[in-house]
Amino acid sequence: MEIKRAQARQAIESLSQGTPPSTQITNLISVGLEKDLAVFTDEYFGAEGLLRETDQGTFKLVEGYYGGGKTHYLRAIERLAHCHGFASAFIELSKDSCPLSRFDLIYQRIAETLVVPLPSGGVSTGGIAGLIRLWMTPPTNSEIDPSEYAQQQLMQLGDLPMPSLRIALDNAAHAAASDDRVTFDEIAVYLHSGKIAPVLRKRGILEAIDVRSGALAIRCLAIWLRQIGYPGLLLVMDEGDRSLSIANAKERTTASNNLVQLINETLKGTDWPGVMFLYSIPSWAEFHNNLSANNMALEQRVQSTGFPNFPPAPRIVLDDRYPTDLDKQQFCRDVAKPLSELFAIAYPANHPEPTDAESLARRVASAVVDETLEVNFRRLFVKTYLQILYAWQITPKIPDYEIKKVIANSI
Repeated sequence: MEIKRAQARQAIESLSQGTPPSTQITNLISVGLEKDLAVFTDEYFGAEGLLRETDQGTFKLVEGYYGGGKTHYLRAIERLAHCHGFASAFIELSKDSCPLSRFDLIYQRIAETLVVPLPSGGVSTGGIAGLIRLWMTPPTNSEIDPSEYAQQQLMQLGDLPMPSLRIALDNAAHAAASDDRVTFDEIAVYLHSGKIAPVLRKRGILEAIDVRSGALAIRCLAIWLRQIGYPGLLLVMDEGDRSLSIANAKERTTASNNLVQLINETLKGTDWPGVMFLYSIPSWAEFHNNLSANNMALEQRVQSTGFPNFPPAPRIVLDDRYPTDLDKQQFCRDVAKPLSELFAIAYPANHPEPTDAESLARRVASAVVDETLEVNFRRLFVKTYLQILYAWQITPKIPDYEIKKVIANSI
């Protein structure tokens, strides 16, 4: 992928503020994930992967503290899934708007964030509505009649566990093919929110997508994606960096039962064809205290670790990847190389030569590891190194105390 100057500067600005860049840039600066990505390819997404070759799904719990690279890891897996043709949705869970205990709200977020890979290397936009339009649009430079193409595409649509959702997808596709924007928009409201407008009842859309049917609606989307030619779906549910999206004891019970349901159904096969759930948590201790401690079935299903050496392990621990200071410093120097290359694209007339950039990286890595024992040394290094590269533009001679001052202001 060729990176333009504006993309490089946008990525650097995101990274300087401690937030992940786009998935395309994430793929270029992923360091230390090679073995994990290879396992995800061989075991799940690749030509002979479990998700592509069978109707089974899988569930992984990703554990990583704030600043430990968890979001970057999730985005790298999402980018890998796209490279193998999988659809994806990235859902940020929260107590206020999208808790784990509410599958109906999770469905709505999936409807909003659902993307599929495009031949250009990018991804689709517009969630489910955008994907339906894409489904009904003939390929560029195709000579096939649009109406004929739409009819061929509609023949792919089979039965779904929720009849109303199938009717909605069918009606929306017909509306998109005939450019009936009013009808399309009416049905799109249902597909994105689960709410039934009176006009839709005349079309046979009678099932609201609520707390009871939210999980079933998500299953329908996964099955539909398989029907229209995508090998599977990656669903990322991210608890964020601070705490779980659980507010009280009742929600804890519901959320833990929801997780057991997902794990059991994905392992059983057929219910979630080609679906991978990645559920990320900031702390195993908090997860244990709030969810699994009172649910023996959940505790048993997610306690096994060992990934990537043991691919079936349901729990992926990121915090123990770099146990020694030498490991941490080497990781920082490895990350610095693509970062300095990105900086050179962003500022082609004012950037350090590779040998100077490497020397700066070595000094910053040593200082960062000396100053912090936290797992967030990765985020701290990235932010500090980029700030030092900017400082180099003003004066190439940067003393060690200036590096330590930058680190102190970033902790």
